[in-house]
Formats: sequence, C-alpha cells, structure tokens
Amino acid sequence: MEATNVLKPILGEYYSFDATSIWKALWREARECLFIEPDEDGAQNDMFWYRNKF
Repeated sequence: MEATNVLKPILGEYYSFDATSIWKALWREARECLFIEPDEDGAQNDMFWYRNKF
C-alpha cells in the first residue's frame, strides 16, 4: 500500500483501481487488447492507448 499512496498523487487522473484477480485480468487483456497506438494529439509524450478493433 505504500507504493500506491505515493503513486496516486503523481498519476492523478490516470490512476485507476481494478479489483479483478491478476489471472483473470491477464486472460481478459490477452483476449481483448489487440494493439496499442500513440496518443492522437501528435505530441511527443509517452501516452499510449489500446485498441480492440481494427
């Protein structure tokens, strides 16, 4: 919990919590997350989004 408390203020609006078990979440992402792409605004940042449709 210490790391969570430190990271919450840093991540701000990007922090989210999912109570799904790690194995179920891993299976869900393996099935649904097909690829990722850079943020659409074209800025040089490290933000990527996943797409599950072509």
